[in-house]
Amino acid sequence: MDSDIASTRFEDARGKRLLAAVSGGADSVALLVLLARRREAAGFELAAAHYHHGIRGEAADADAEFVRQLCAKLRVQLIEGRGDVPALARARSIGIEAAAREARYAFLRDAKRRCGADWIALAHHRDDQAETVLMHLLRGAGPDGACGMARLEGDLYRPLLDVPRRALREFLEGEGIPWREDASNAIPDTPRNALRLNVLPEIERSYPSAAEALARHAKLMRIERDFVAGQAEDFLRRRLESGPYGRRLRLDGSEAEALLRRALRSLCPKLDAARTDALVELVRQPRGAMELPGGIRAERTNGKLYLLPTARRQNLEAPLPLPGEAELSGVARVRAEIGSFPLAPDDRFTELCDPAALRGAVLRTRRSGDRFHPLGAPGDRLLSDYLTDRKLDRPLRDFLPLVAAGSRVLWACGLGLSETARVRDFASPAAKLTLIPITKDASEEDR
Repeated sequence: MDSDIASTRFEDARGKRLLAAVSGGADSVALLVLLARRREAAGFELAAAHYHHGIRGEAADADAEFVRQLCAKLRVQLIEGRGDVPALARARSIGIEAAAREARYAFLRDAKRRCGADWIALAHHRDDQAETVLMHLLRGAGPDGACGMARLEGDLYRPLLDVPRRALREFLEGEGIPWREDASNAIPDTPRNALRLNVLPEIERSYPSAAEALARHAKLMRIERDFVAGQAEDFLRRRLESGPYGRRLRLDGSEAEALLRRALRSLCPKLDAARTDALVELVRQPRGAMELPGGIRAERTNGKLYLLPTARRQNLEAPLPLPGEAELSGVARVRAEIGSFPLAPDDRFTELCDPAALRGAVLRTRRSGDRFHPLGAPGDRLLSDYLTDRKLDRPLRDFLPLVAAGSRVLWACGLGLSETARVRDFASPAAKLTLIPITKDASEEDR
C-alpha cells in the first residue's frame, strides 16, 4: 500500500459515528473504503450519504446506483438525497456551483441528524488543500484563507488532507476498486477546475512540489493563526467591557496590528478587508466614528473603541418612591431610604438629599433640554454641557441614570448632586439614595 495511504490515521474519530459523503468519484470512494476497513480497529461507527444534484441526468443516476452497490458490498448504511440544483440556482440567483454546494451541505447535515452521526467525513486531500489555499491567496485573503481547510472544522472531518490525489487513485487501482468519473470535472469552467487543470500543472513545471508546499504553508499558517487567535481571545477577556450601550474595547495605543485585527474581526464577523482596514485606522485616531455591517456603529473616544447598536434606544423612566426602589431595566436601580445617615463623602454611588426635593422625582435617562445645577455652582446649566465637562464618553451619556423632577436633574448618578437636592436641615430626616448596581463601564470612567 502507498506510504501516504498507510500513514493515514483515524484514531481521532474513536468513539464517534461518522457520515461519509460519497459522490462515487475516486476521492470519496477511497475515503469510504479506508473508513470501512479501519472502523473496527480505530473504534468508530460508519454510515454514508450520497446526494443526486439533478444535473447530469443518466450519468448521475448511474453514480447513485454505483454508490448503492459499493455501500452494500462494504456493509455500510447509505442515506440518499436528491434535489434540483439548477432550479435552486435560478431561484437564488446564484451559480450552479454555489447552489450545488448549498444543497449538498444542507442534505449532509440533515442526513447526519437522521443517522445520529457526530461528524461528516469529507474526502478533501492534499491537492484540494493546495487549490483552496491558492484560490484564497489570489482573492487577497488574510491568514484565515491562507490556512485552507482544517482536519476537523466544526462537524466536518477531513482525514485525507495529507494524502495526495495520486496516492488515492493508486490505492484504488492497486486494490482493483472502480470509481465513477464526473466529466464536468475535466472542463475548466469554474475557478477551482481552472486551477486544477491549467494553473497548478503549469506551476509544478517550475516548482515540482508546489501542491505539497502550499499544503505545508496552510499547516504552518494555521499554527500561527491559532496562536494569534488565542492571544486575541485573552486580549478581549482583559480589555472588552459590556453595558447597556453595547460593547467597548479599552485601548492604550500599544496594540500590535495583527492582534488588533484578529480581535476586531472576532467582534465584527461581517467585516470585509476594506472595512477592517478602515476600522484599524479609526482605532489609531484619537476620535472618530464609522458605520459597520450588522447595524453597528463604531466610535473612538479617549482610550476606548465603542461598538454601539445604530438603532436608537427609547428613553427609560421609572417613578422613585420614598422610601422604595426604582429600576431602569438593564441600566441601574436606585434605592431611596428616609432617616438619619452619616455622610459618605468617598462613595460616589450614595447621596444624601432633601426629601422635599424628591417629591414626584423619577429615575430616567437624559432628555433634550435637561438642566443641572452642580452642587456649589452659582447657577444651572445644560446637562449636556456638564457631562462634557466631566469627560463622560458620549456613548455613555444616553445611559447615565438620572434622578430628575421634570427637566431638572437632581442627581447625575455617580457624577454629582444638584444644588437643588442638597440637604439643608441635618436635624431632620434625610433621603439616602443608593445606586445599585450601576454598570461597571458607566461608573468607572477616568475623570
